[in-house]
Order: sequence, then C-alpha cells, then structure tokens
Amino acid sequence: MIPKRRSHLIALSVLALVFSCAILYARAGGAGGDSGGGSFGGDGDGLGFLIYLVIRMLVELPFPLNVIAVGVLVGGFMIFSYTAKKKVREQTIYNRLPAGDVIKKAAGYDNFIRNNPDFNEDQFREIVREAFLKIQNAWERQDLSGVRKFISDGVYQRFNTQFTMMQLLKQRNTLDNVTVNKIYIDRVNSDGLFDIIHLAINATITDRFISDLDSSLNSGGTEEFVEYWSFIKKRGRARKDLYYTDNCPSCGAPLPEDMGELSICSSCGTQTNSGEYDWVLSEITQADDYVSSNPKLDKSDDLNEKIRRLINENEDFSVQLVEDKASNGYLQIITAIACNDPAIMRRFVTDEVFKKVMARMTGGTVAYNRIYLNDVYLVGVSESDKLNNLYVAVKSSSQRISIENKRVKIIDRVLISGTEIIVISRDRNAAASKGSIYAHICASCGAPVQNSLNLKCNYCDMPLNSTNNEWIITDLMSVSEYNSFRSGNRQSFGYDVDPAMIDKLMDVRDYAFNNIMVVIAADGQMSDDEHQFALNIASKWGYNLNRIEPLFDMALSGNLVIKMPEDQVKRVKIFRLMEKAAAIDRITTEERELMDYIKSEYGLPA
Repeated sequence: MIPKRRSHLIALSVLALVFSCAILYARAGGAGGDSGGGSFGGDGDGLGFLIYLVIRMLVELPFPLNVIAVGVLVGGFMIFSYTAKKKVREQTIYNRLPAGDVIKKAAGYDNFIRNNPDFNEDQFREIVREAFLKIQNAWERQDLSGVRKFISDGVYQRFNTQFTMMQLLKQRNTLDNVTVNKIYIDRVNSDGLFDIIHLAINATITDRFISDLDSSLNSGGTEEFVEYWSFIKKRGRARKDLYYTDNCPSCGAPLPEDMGELSICSSCGTQTNSGEYDWVLSEITQADDYVSSNPKLDKSDDLNEKIRRLINENEDFSVQLVEDKASNGYLQIITAIACNDPAIMRRFVTDEVFKKVMARMTGGTVAYNRIYLNDVYLVGVSESDKLNNLYVAVKSSSQRISIENKRVKIIDRVLISGTEIIVISRDRNAAASKGSIYAHICASCGAPVQNSLNLKCNYCDMPLNSTNNEWIITDLMSVSEYNSFRSGNRQSFGYDVDPAMIDKLMDVRDYAFNNIMVVIAADGQMSDDEHQFALNIASKWGYNLNRIEPLFDMALSGNLVIKMPEDQVKRVKIFRLMEKAAAIDRITTEERELMDYIKSEYGLPA
C-alpha cells in the first residue's frame, strides 16, 4: 500500500504538471506564429519542471510504482501537449473562411430588430439580390448609370477608378453564368444615427479579363465565392424604394437616366444615396479580408461613445460615411496620379497634400491592372484649436503597369498590398454641408463642380477645399510616419488605435501560406502536383482543407494578393517560411523571379 504522503505527492505532481501544461498552452503562439510555422517547441521552463517531477518520482516512489507513475505522467503530458498544440494550430483566420453556410444568428441582429420592428428580412435579401445582379451587369458594361442611385460615393469611386484603369489598358471583363446561391445577414452595426447590415453573398460566376493592349494581362475563369456587402440606412426612416423604381424618393419625379458622378434628383436636388430613403451599398469586402478584420476596429458602441461630441456637433456624422469619403478621396488621388492629371483631386486637398501628390507624378502613364481597397478603418481622432482631425487607414492592393508608346511594362509582378493613412479635417463647429465636394457638389452652395485646378466655386465664389463645411484631406502619411506623429501628439488624440491592428489577426504562417499560393499560381495555372503541394503545406500548418479551397480559386483568378505586415521582423520570418516551403517543391524560374521580387519589394535581407 502506498503511504498517504507519497500518494499525495503523486496527485500534487500530476496537478502541477497539468497546471504547467495549461501555462504552455496559454503562452503558445499560432501555428508558425513568431516561432516559425508548422513546428511547435515546448516551453523551456515547463519542460524543466517536468524533468524535476520525473526525478522526484523516481527517487521517492518505490519500484515499480515509480516507473508506472513516470509513464503515466509523461504519457499524459504528451497527450495534453499534442491536443493543446493541435487546438492552437487550428486557431487561424483561414479556418474561418466561409463555405457558404447560413449562420443561425447574426451578431447585433436582435438589438437592430428592437429598433426597427418593421424590418422585413426576406424583402431585404431580395433587394440585395437585385443590387448584386444589377451591379454585375453595370460592371461588365462599365456603366454605373443604372445603379448610381443606391451606391455610396466611395463605392462609386471604386468602380469608376477600375473603369478608368481598364480603359487605359484597353481592358474589358466579360461575365457569364452569374448565379446567386445564398444570401444571409452576418452581423449588424449601429453607427451614430445609422444602421449597417453586413451580408454574405455566396455566388458562382465565370469572368474573364481581356486586354486588347497586351494579352499577358488576360486572366479569369469560373469560381464560386463569398463576398460581404454592407448596406447603410438612417435609423427610424421609412423606406422609399430605390431598387425597383426610377423615381426620386423625395419628390417622385423621374431620376436622370445617367446620373454620372452626382446621385442627385434634377428636379428637387435630393441626394438619393444619403441613407435617408433606402438601404445604400457602402462596402464590398472579399472573404479573406472580412474574416481577418479585427473586431476592435468595428463601428462599435464604444467607438461611437468616444467620438460622441462629434456626433452632437454634427448630426450627419457617421464612421462609415467618413471612411467612405476617405476611400473616395484616396482613389481619386490614385486616378489623378495614373492619368497624370492633378485637376482630378485638387478640389478636396490642401496645398500641402497637393504638393505631396504632385511629387508622385512621373509624367508618364502608370495604370493599375487591378486596384482594390481591402480595409478602410478610422484609427484616430484628434483636435486642434480649430479642427477635428480624423485618421483613416486605407489598405489597398494593386498591380502597377507602365504604358509607354502603347507598350505595356509591368512594374509589379503580382498584386501587392500596402497601407497609407489619410488625414481628413473639418472645422470643430462646421456649418451644414449642402453637398459633397468628392461627388462634384460644392459644400457651400450645392452647385455642380467640375475637375479643375481652380479652387473657387463658379457659383458662390467660396473656396472648394475649405474645412468650414466639408472634410478635406489635410495629410497623407505612411504607417511609420503616422506612428511617429501619434507618439509625439498623444495628448491631442481622443481616440487612437494602432494601425497594425488591421493585420493583427493574421499569423506569420497565414501570410506565408497566402503568399505561397500567389507564387505557385503566378502563371495563371496550378498543376495537380502544385495543388497537392499546397494541400500538403496546408495540412502540415493546421489548416482545414475544406475551408481554404476558396483561396485556390482566388489564386487562379488573380485575385489573391501578396500580403505583408508592417513589422519588418515578421516580414523576414514570413519570407523564411516561404523559402522553406518553396524548397520542398521544384520551384520554376518564374516562381524564383517572383520570390526575388517580393524580397526586393519589401526590403528583405539577402
């Protein structure tokens, strides 16, 4: 019979080991994490404690109980350690990629229904289906006249910028077999006086990009995908249909057949896409960007509380609408650079920003084969003596193409992501705005405004880029520049988050796997061997093979983007993982050149 003291020792030892294992699990990084992907080393202190317990048992317990106890202890440790590591490996955003399954309960939905008891979900999903199909048709024709009335200015500018680039590249995108499989509400946000509904749209489509300028830019195929569409509407306002009628929701007069950049009724001057009348499309997000979005950056009640004073001063304030304005301005700046035409953006930037952008203009034509906005987030709010200043992080993905004498020169070998900070400012006691200068409407008098280097409105003679009643772009910064600025001006910030939070949910292995997929599909093909190679890597790194299938389709269609965090140390670790993975396969010359390009683009050491 084992003495009580020694039986207690065994029990305490096992409990201590379990506690040690719990500590190991809590400290563990994601698979690959900062420790380098796929391999999971134990914690040195925990292993040392295990050895200590083994020695104690061997010395203090009689044979053969000491051997049995040690066997149970070590076996239990190994099982628990394996289980813990497996769970950690599975905690990755890519294992949350949507498979098109309808969720049972959307976050924020119950609260939304309490505030909107007349909301009809079935009717709303039909509206979304109508919007989706109409927008696909508008995209293929490169003509937004039929959908302008129910898309935000920022969404309009995203499409319009793409159209401008496609025209420069003599490119078209044909769409066939467009099928909407499922639509469901994923979550609902409250944003000031507005509600925002985020929906998942599961669809199948065959699309092909065709360039008459250079066939190397051609791409496409058939894919099933999930996109997230966000719609915004002012709370408590009765819905007046914008989807099945062509009449003004305010006065009932026929809307112009081609509204152009102005979502305005020509009879009464009503802005149809303000969110006052019907649900307005304010965001389109790809699934991989949506699942990696940090919930701490959502338009939460906490965020609204922090900037409540802004809302009280300006009833029209909404985080979503401010982000929409910032994305609109950013894309118009990109268009101005591509077209070498500063008049496109002069009306909504200060003299200092105008000089910065002019310095980026080379005199040649630099178009974008693709340009997407992945994330647009308000990351800071500060005050100066006169101004409210909003800092918006804009994460975009693009592939630059130089056009010289009708010949194409590819600058970026693949789509590359990057983040800039847009600073927009408005007077603290701003006057009511009569329009948006970003949508070619004078904020002072509501008159139409054309692209021009002239900063005075032709009707009221007021300066167009005045912060008196409009949010004007007052600075453009890199993330490093912004971090330096905010660290030296903490006292002026009422709300402040690190822009790195945008990428916080992605682990080192997530970046590496994403980038490996881009590399092996760089030639627009993926052989059976390459597909199996990617699956082997995915399995080794703990991914759910069913969940990551959409990444294969995105890679083959050219929609997957090289992603890197701002942290240079992590960039090095990511590239090392990519190198290790590439070493397993027979890497082609083209893939090797792409790896070298990535190393050069992100300033990685040899």
